Amino acid sequence: MADRKQQLYIGIDLNDSYAMVSFATTSHQEPETVSAVAGSEIFQIPLAVCMASASGQWVYGDEAVRFEKADMGRCERSLLARALERDFTMIKDQTYEVRYLLAIFIKKILSLAGKLGPKIEIGRITFTFEKLNEKLMSLMEYVFKQLPVERNKITVMDYMESFYYYAMSQKDGLSNHDVVMFRYYGENMLCWYLIRGKQSNPQIVQIMETDCGYLTENRDYVFSKIIPKIFGKKIISSIYLVGEGFDGDWMKQSLRTMCQGRRAFLGKNLFSKGACYGAEKQAGLIPWNYTYMGENQMKFNISLKVRKNNEMAFHTLIMAGDNWYEAESNCEMILDGPGEIDFWIQRPNSREARIESLELTNLPARPKKATRLQIQAKPVSDRSVKITIRDLGLGEFFKASDMVWEHVMKVN
Repeated sequence: MADRKQQLYIGIDLNDSYAMVSFATTSHQEPETVSAVAGSEIFQIPLAVCMASASGQWVYGDEAVRFEKADMGRCERSLLARALERDFTMIKDQTYEVRYLLAIFIKKILSLAGKLGPKIEIGRITFTFEKLNEKLMSLMEYVFKQLPVERNKITVMDYMESFYYYAMSQKDGLSNHDVVMFRYYGENMLCWYLIRGKQSNPQIVQIMETDCGYLTENRDYVFSKIIPKIFGKKIISSIYLVGEGFDGDWMKQSLRTMCQGRRAFLGKNLFSKGACYGAEKQAGLIPWNYTYMGENQMKFNISLKVRKNNEMAFHTLIMAGDNWYEAESNCEMILDGPGEIDFWIQRPNSREARIESLELTNLPARPKKATRLQIQAKPVSDRSVKITIRDLGLGEFFKASDMVWEHVMKVN
């Protein structure tokens, strides 16, 4: 078994223009972002690959762009958007799926963090995207199969969840109260306002989005007027400014307005660092007393009441806050009683639970404790879970009927 201290936790921000890679080991306090160019502070790696004409080897990022400029191969760009459309390309008279090229690119960038040392084992990788959807998840499942990492060590989240992990991992009082991010790409600005319910345990964290509109002229003045409208009289600990829209020395009045009793930070690698913090949290390395309720997170818990070692206990199938695209639970149990199973449904901020009973119609008649069942819980949205129960019988004496019962449980 690898030394826990030598494991590597990686966060990858992936969009159609570039990737950014941040990593930490169990000995690191703050994730570090790596550049594909030695000694450079440019962390954005162009999402491109190129097969070198002379050697047939794959190069990526800025090097792929340079190879094309030098007429040493053709650069394939926009890999994510093209892979989502199941695009193909011809390279040296051979047809390649663009999703295969995307997998090559990701393998290449994984090697960046691996330069820490050949003996460092990957503990977990978290990919972060602007938005998640089923089409993207299907593509990434294909990519994950091409990677030299076990699937159970890979997780996915969106930018908003990465912001949550980054904000709630900061020290020095930066998350004692509300936290704000302004995202400014192109001409449009968005505000993400993070609030947490300190009364609940764990604390429920939510992020509200406000569209600040297009900032085209008099940006400094317009932004300085937006800030007090959003902040009001709320207590805000820290502010993060993300996006190339904040490049340049145009913020004067707006910064003075923003930083009255608050601390502001400017950067472009927040999402990859947030994903890295998420990887560490999911691996159990960071103490965590928060549950995030974003658009991809399950809005309720589903549990079974079971007997373990002669004591009654709850076995959780699906937990509120889990990413519904990836959450799934499988277990086996011995039926103790009539052909009916009670599922306990509970919201994370409520002490009340609703019991939903599922009758196993036409289950073969057997003595008590002579029926073994397989139970699978698989979310189909953030508010609904498909339950599948299969009769496995019990050994040679009570053969499995292979009967299956399905039911979808929902909350509003």
